[in-house]
Amino acid sequence: MGEANTAGDHNRWSSPMGPAGPNRDGTATCPGKPPNPPTLNSGTLPPGRGGKGAGGFGGLPGNAASMPPSVGLWTWASCAFVAALAPQTVSAHARWFTPEGPYSDPEWGDLFSLPVGLALLSMAGAILGLRAWQGIVGDPLWPRPPFFQRMEPAAAAILGVQAAITMIFMASRLNLFVPNLELPENAVGVLIAGMTVTVAFSFITGVLTRVGGAAAIGLVLLALGFGPWYEVAEQVIFVGIALYLVAVGRGVVRYGADAEDDRTPFSDRLLPHALTILRVSAGISVLILGFTEKLINADLGVAFLQEYPRFNVGQEIGLAWFTDRRFVFAIGIVEATAGAALISGYLTRVVILGLWIPFNLGIAFLPPTELIGHLPILATMYVLLVRGTEGIPPPEAAASGAGFRPDPGQRSTAVAAPARPRATG
Repeated sequence: MGEANTAGDHNRWSSPMGPAGPNRDGTATCPGKPPNPPTLNSGTLPPGRGGKGAGGFGGLPGNAASMPPSVGLWTWASCAFVAALAPQTVSAHARWFTPEGPYSDPEWGDLFSLPVGLALLSMAGAILGLRAWQGIVGDPLWPRPPFFQRMEPAAAAILGVQAAITMIFMASRLNLFVPNLELPENAVGVLIAGMTVTVAFSFITGVLTRVGGAAAIGLVLLALGFGPWYEVAEQVIFVGIALYLVAVGRGVVRYGADAEDDRTPFSDRLLPHALTILRVSAGISVLILGFTEKLINADLGVAFLQEYPRFNVGQEIGLAWFTDRRFVFAIGIVEATAGAALISGYLTRVVILGLWIPFNLGIAFLPPTELIGHLPILATMYVLLVRGTEGIPPPEAAASGAGFRPDPGQRSTAVAAPARPRATG
């Protein structure tokens, strides 16, 4: 049987094979692997893989500065096409799996670069395309398979529980929401981690969930003291989740005429806007990440690809010209476009279905943190797909923008709590 592990920890679950141990950030110091990856400024990255030496005029990749305009645009179109063939990289958070280094901060001057300009064009094109498509199908909730409606009653519970799992996991490692927002290793850090766990349990149990949602917003603001503002802004999705749960509650079934414990007039006024808030916050998070981790911080993406080179499928299939830097820019364009499409509100369910596979495929190629860290966005996508708190009104009601109020008897045979407004946005 062997000696018992008094700490209750499964060492084989958290330690790599061989005489190595995990670092605080979850990475491992393995035999044969240098303790720190090569940095971009040290000149140790292979130029062909897209280090700074591969850059050109205005932050362009490779020898783009010397290309004729038509060739350069064709190159970028090819980059976007190859990126579309490898959507799993869109969901990978480079900052989570790359040690802090000289490449960690965005280059704000790159906001005026060609990749950002192409991203803006792509965003505008996607929004116009979705708008036209919605006009053709005549239904903003298209497609509408009937089984989606059966999935709607669980929406608030799934959102609350999956967000809570992420929060508890990160707090157990003295992180706040995500791995790159580290809490201090002292009593203050432990106190904030404990507050996070308490909020998470309110999401899981349904006890004072609305109070927990308000506290979660406070924790997001508190995160400004432990990381750069843009890294906190990347997590605005937690604000959207918190406001949604403040409006909707945890979805606990009530037997009798008693109202929910933490329901207030403010939560009732917020309810009609809950879905819109959740959708916009998710879109903003995805959009910001496309910029801060890729479009204006290509060095960070390149450093990530030094650790996980197979994510650049262009080079894997023999496209030597498709350097890591080009790949990072292309993925940034795709990610920013996805965020803008989500914010626009046109054919949201089409956008969600298009993102579902990208946000799941990367999980198989990265450490477990990728799955656990993405649980909130995956749950958000579920809620937006099944339209939690509103359900799926018939096409004529959806096209007119009118609210739809299902028969309460269709939800439960229990005696319902006092009626409250239904979400219409």
